[in-house]
Amino acid sequence: MKQLVFLTLTAAVAGSLAAQSNTVPGLDGRLTQIDTFTYQGRRGAAYPNGEVAASMMNEMCNPGSVTIPWFAAMQTNHPKFGFIMVRVANDKIEQVSDWSFCKHAFISTNSPSSCGSCVPAGGGTVMGIGCSDIYGVGNNNDRTTLGPPSELNPWLGTWGATGSYFDIGDPAQAGYPASANGAYSLNTSGFDNVKNRVIMREQDLITPGAKYYYGIHLMHEGEAVANRGDNLAHRGCNPVFGGSTWTFANNGDAQQWGTVLQRWNGATIGSGQNGNDDGRFFVAVKTTALGGGQYHYEYAIHNVDNNRAGATFRLPIDPAAVASNFTFGDIDTNAANDWTAARVGNEVVFSAPAGNALRWNTIYNFGFDANYQPGFGNASIDEAFVGPGGLTVTVNTKVPAGPPAAEYSVVGTGCANCRSSFYEVGGFDLANSKIQLTYGTGGYSVGPSTATYVAPSGGSLGLTDETDASFALPFSLPYPGGSTNTLRICSNGYISVSTGNGISYQPSSAAFLGSAVPRWAPCWHDFNPAGANNVYVNTAPGVVRVTWLNVPNWSAPAGSSTVQAQFYSNGDVHFLYNAVSLNADSYLVGWTRGNNAADPGNRDISATIGTGFSTCTSDVTGIDLAVSARPVIGTTINLVTSNLPASTLAGFQMLGFASFIPGFDLTTILDMPGCFAYTLPDISVTFTPTGSSNSMPFTIPLDNTLNGQTMMVQTLTISPGFNPASLLTTNGVQLLFGSS
Repeated sequence: MKQLVFLTLTAAVAGSLAAQSNTVPGLDGRLTQIDTFTYQGRRGAAYPNGEVAASMMNEMCNPGSVTIPWFAAMQTNHPKFGFIMVRVANDKIEQVSDWSFCKHAFISTNSPSSCGSCVPAGGGTVMGIGCSDIYGVGNNNDRTTLGPPSELNPWLGTWGATGSYFDIGDPAQAGYPASANGAYSLNTSGFDNVKNRVIMREQDLITPGAKYYYGIHLMHEGEAVANRGDNLAHRGCNPVFGGSTWTFANNGDAQQWGTVLQRWNGATIGSGQNGNDDGRFFVAVKTTALGGGQYHYEYAIHNVDNNRAGATFRLPIDPAAVASNFTFGDIDTNAANDWTAARVGNEVVFSAPAGNALRWNTIYNFGFDANYQPGFGNASIDEAFVGPGGLTVTVNTKVPAGPPAAEYSVVGTGCANCRSSFYEVGGFDLANSKIQLTYGTGGYSVGPSTATYVAPSGGSLGLTDETDASFALPFSLPYPGGSTNTLRICSNGYISVSTGNGISYQPSSAAFLGSAVPRWAPCWHDFNPAGANNVYVNTAPGVVRVTWLNVPNWSAPAGSSTVQAQFYSNGDVHFLYNAVSLNADSYLVGWTRGNNAADPGNRDISATIGTGFSTCTSDVTGIDLAVSARPVIGTTINLVTSNLPASTLAGFQMLGFASFIPGFDLTTILDMPGCFAYTLPDISVTFTPTGSSNSMPFTIPLDNTLNGQTMMVQTLTISPGFNPASLLTTNGVQLLFGSS
């Protein structure tokens, strides 16, 4: 479980509002979604030793009380977007992208949003209150508006045009440098497909068992730090090399806000500023007992928006302790610029060489071993550059000094999860295949289809680019959770039960799951039906067929696709694919109940359709175990089991000194698919649930011999209706006992 350690929050927020010199009262931008991390090209040596470039989309809105300036460069006051990609592997979280070039936003479309009622203003040079705008992958990978992050002050959100990259141009272009006169002079012709985009080394994308997350940092000139909680967003993806290109399909790790260090499961996270005159550093740490009184300390520091950067990282160490095996990691492969480490007095000190300070939107890693159990203390980050505020940022974190610290971490997940939606987004590999969604009162069972494609006849719906039409069904069509007598058919390859989903050419998992009404997506893509290439609806007894016949792509290459969706009166639905012409735009296939359905993760349909899978009428979350506080000896904490199914007859709170990580699979031995054991109980306490949750007190003896000892806790329930054993398990929670 991640523990966020906040230092005097009230004072910090009040101080930052006073100290930030350019604060605009009421200014507030919100990063509502990021999505569609998309391959743009590769260069260098043959796989897996080359470099890869990618880009992503984002949507933001204005929940504030004033408009947001949106003046295109070479004017300076507009939103800027920073990009990042991280990897969680080998019990570390590391940045695997470069210090990526940043997007300079250039116009606001002032579209309706989830932030409120949109009041358009300024003709695109401002974002109105309650309005939104989407910057698609194509916009965010356009190098004509991508500039170096070093030119931005992330704390103030400012940028200087005169003398900038846009002003004097790129060193590789003819005539460089142009005059520093504030006029746009950048010429991007001749750039390869990688330059200036989010760049990653292929070797960093193929780590076995790793998890990957891409993210965006949104900044506005004059936005107070109190309004920046939704300016950082990140979500999970699965990098896959397909022989010549990469895909980065989203997975079940849905979008979250805040520092991406939160993705490091089990880390303790703290933050600090230098007197609130500059931005924030976040420090995450995990400690591991190595045996024999030795502990490993692993830190990741995320400079979110500190303009002066970090030059040293200092940690207190007990006078009697010994530190060894120092490690460091940054975002390049140049060992000559690595930070050095040494013990100086009663501190462990990591020091940056000239030219490699820890800059904003960057994560560096620091590690060492020590023969002292973790306690809590203040780490110090000394500023690298001259500027406002103090010389040092202090962050409370775990250190090899002070009283032993208690901690806990979540292990694995509970079983009985079921999702109401499924989807695959990104590329497309279903041409000349068929899928059947077999209706049941509990959801759809999805597997191969034996239906036959039937060529359409008669007149088409007359759909053109970005249009839709309603069709009255000759029967009532049941679907999981409801029924409909009408289909709303969109030119871009999806069908809704009624109006409400509008028309969108840009598929994304967030838009799909957030649908206002249920939606089938045989092939959501930016199609452009016109003339003879159109969309047809034909009926036969007990079935309605919707066909996109030879419908062209909107963008190049200008091939065409044929897709058919068949709706049967018993509720079964079939997706049938003939030839599908591929291009760089995204495709999405799936079904959702919408209304912000839980994200089931991106599914490789072609790989899983053979064995089949199912959806539920509504989203069911597996039973969960949490603890109310850190397990400090001599205190009482609560073990809280939640999401208990209504069928639960009894529960067993299990506590054991043995730990199974990542977990013992109970699928075969106890006929409990998807369930895992994380301990063998030394203690078991029975409870009878009286609702969907149960809280059990656990008193930790005041016994100093428990310092540094671990115990795993887990809940087992008797819950008929989910598997043949009628048993369910929660995640595990590992307790590390300490005196503070």
